[in-house]
Amino acid sequence: MLICFMPSADYYKTLGIPKNASEDDIKKAYRKMARKYHPDLNPGNKEAESKFKEITEAHEVLSDQVKRRNYDTFGDPNGPGAQSQCGFDFSGFGDFFNFDQRPSRKGHPTPKRGEDIQRTVHISFRDAFQGVKLPIQVHRTETCKICQGIGETPGAEKQNCPTCNGTGYLHNGLSFFKSRQVCPNCGGIGRKAPPCSECQGRGRNPIHDTVTIAIPAGIEDNAKLRVASKGEAGQRGGGPGDLFLFIRVDKDAVFERKGSNLYIKRPISFSEAALGAKLEVPTPESQTTIRIPPGTQSSSKLRIKNQGMPIPKSNQRGDLFVEIQVVTPNIQDERSKELLRELAEINDHDLISNERRKP
Repeated sequence: MLICFMPSADYYKTLGIPKNASEDDIKKAYRKMARKYHPDLNPGNKEAESKFKEITEAHEVLSDQVKRRNYDTFGDPNGPGAQSQCGFDFSGFGDFFNFDQRPSRKGHPTPKRGEDIQRTVHISFRDAFQGVKLPIQVHRTETCKICQGIGETPGAEKQNCPTCNGTGYLHNGLSFFKSRQVCPNCGGIGRKAPPCSECQGRGRNPIHDTVTIAIPAGIEDNAKLRVASKGEAGQRGGGPGDLFLFIRVDKDAVFERKGSNLYIKRPISFSEAALGAKLEVPTPESQTTIRIPPGTQSSSKLRIKNQGMPIPKSNQRGDLFVEIQVVTPNIQDERSKELLRELAEINDHDLISNERRKP
């Protein structure tokens, strides 16, 4: 964590506490806000990351009696005339959260949560409509049954970790830019037994797992499903990650989907549009009959309620919209042409005149 002390910052306002706040008040305010904005809980959220840096900086100053006194007196935690300093410090929030920032004080290695697994799954329109139970083959890891995820030979004598020379930390950087991180080899303890022969020190072993996923009826394209604890196994006692499935729904040859509603185009003849008719329309489950009102125009949409897609987590469904396409006949015989001319003399003049008067 990069800590930069900026004298212009209002640390009390950042933590939402008064200037006479007690140490306990400062601790509680920081705990509450850090849980909300911690980067591990907001992956990819730059705004949360920036906010977390601000509250960590405020806590770093106000929880230190000397820095707080300097800040209250001179407006700078480093004292009068001091310049802003930047450095890496992992101790500011390790007391509150188990985010691998410092080794355990009880002599146990810091747990590490397992990584999440992401998969893309393609399903048919029919499966999306009905819902489906889908077996997914997942290559992941499980906690080693011999060492219980610690990665060491049970009961073996521990020796200083060769990676960190027994300190539990790895240090990097120069001058103000100092970094300290928990040793990945020993988990911050500083001592380590020989590696477990079953997992070769990894604390977990690869497995081929079949996970049956219940995909709900009405699921949309690009929806994401989370299957808890089916990701990679944790290390040193950490919990497993999760399995995330990104659902891709194939397009249907008949229905076009928009949210929970379905759309279909159906042709009718010129006479059916003029006189009205009954029209059979397919639905996702079977078919139904609708009435075409006399005078129906091309591109008109007729709604059939509750014949669309199921709406997840409810007993409701969307609607089915039928778009009417009036097909103009290709007249070849003279008798038909004569009848159309007679029809035009009776109706076309008033019809065209009325339509053209519309704004």
